[in-house]
Amino acid sequence: MQSLLRWSVENSSPGGAPPPASRKDLDPGIIDHILGKPDAQLMKEALQVGIDETQAEDDRLKALDDLEMVCPLNIARSRS
Repeated sequence: MQSLLRWSVENSSPGGAPPPASRKDLDPGIIDHILGKPDAQLMKEALQVGIDETQAEDDRLKALDDLEMVCPLNIARSRS
């Protein structure tokens, strides 16, 4: 462990590395597709289907189950 610390100190630059340059060539649409919809959006969509009485009962139950699965994620994130 001591040798690893010594190596890291010897091989680090004194001023630190410059911050990475921001990239302008990234498409926000692609990033949104990779990361998926925000939890708040998923919850709104699931709730809309869940309370819509014109939807099939199975679809409504699935939407409410999906809502239940998204909510604990938000609670866990807010406690972190």
